[in-house]
Amino acid sequence: MRGRLVTLGVLSTFLLGACSGSGAEAEPKETVTVTATATATVTAKPEDITSQKGVSLKEAQEAAEAAGYAVSSHNANKGDARPSGSWTVCFETIGYGTVDYGAVEEGALCPKKDGDPLAWPTVPDVVGSTYAKAVKALTKTGLDEENIGVDSAYKDVSLSAADVESDADDHTVCFQSPAAGKEAKPDTEATLTLVEGGSCPAGKGTYQDKKNDPNHTPPPAPRRDSGSGGSGSSGGSGGGSDNAAGWNGQCELMSPAGNCYRAGQFCANKHVGMRTHDANGRIIHCKVRSDGQRWNYH
Repeated sequence: MRGRLVTLGVLSTFLLGACSGSGAEAEPKETVTVTATATATVTAKPEDITSQKGVSLKEAQEAAEAAGYAVSSHNANKGDARPSGSWTVCFETIGYGTVDYGAVEEGALCPKKDGDPLAWPTVPDVVGSTYAKAVKALTKTGLDEENIGVDSAYKDVSLSAADVESDADDHTVCFQSPAAGKEAKPDTEATLTLVEGGSCPAGKGTYQDKKNDPNHTPPPAPRRDSGSGGSGSSGGSGGGSDNAAGWNGQCELMSPAGNCYRAGQFCANKHVGMRTHDANGRIIHCKVRSDGQRWNYH
C-alpha cells in the first residue's frame, strides 16, 4: 500500500511540474482584426444611337463608340473577307452597350438576309438616251463619272469629252460598253459611243461622209445623151443641165447617213430653193409641193 502511495506521489509531482513549466514559457499572442469592404461597379447606360444602315462602316463605328458602345462587325455576305471601313452597313444588332454591324463591299447590293452571296448592281441600257441622261443613269448604279468615256460613232468625225459635256443634251448614245446587264462595280470603266443629233449609224466604225472611206467606190459618171442635142453650144432639148454634163461624180448635198439625195425624197427646210446632183448625176431641186418639201427634177 505504501509503495502505491509513493508511486502516485511521484507521478503527481511530475505532472504538476510539467504543467507549471509550460505555463511559465507561454507568451501572449497579438490579436489581428480584418475588415472587408465590398465595392459595387455600376456601368453607365450608353446613349441611344440612330440606325447606321446605309452608311460606311467607319462612320457607323465612330458614331457607336462616341455613344459609349463596344463595336464589332462581320461580313454580311457569304465568304471570309474581313470588312473594311469603306464597306456599307446593311445589318445591325444592338445590345446593352454593344452593337454588331453586318457590312458588304462598297458598291455592292445589300443581301435580303445576312449571309447571302455577294451581288452587284447591273449596268442599265442607255442606248438611245442623250449623253446627259445616260451619265445620270450610270452613276446612279455606282459607276464613277470619271470612269465614263466618250467615242464617236463615225470614224471621220472627231468627238471630245469637252465637246460633249458642253452640249450634253444634243448628243445621242448609239452604242455602249459594258453592255446592259453586266455587273456595275465601282471601278468599272464605261464608254458611250455618240453622234451629234439623233441619227445613229447601223454599226460602229462607219464613215459619215462615204467619200472619206478608203474603200468607197463612187458611182459611175452618167452617160451624156448626144442623140437629141442641137449643134449649138447650148445643146438641144435632151442635153440640158438636168443631164449633168460635166458632172464630177460627187453630190454637193448629202443626207445625214452620207448618201446622195434622190428625187421624191423629203428635203429639209434649210435646203428649200437649193439644188444638188443625185447618185445618177442628174440635178434635183428642193421645192415646196402640195405633199410637202421634196427633191424634184424640175
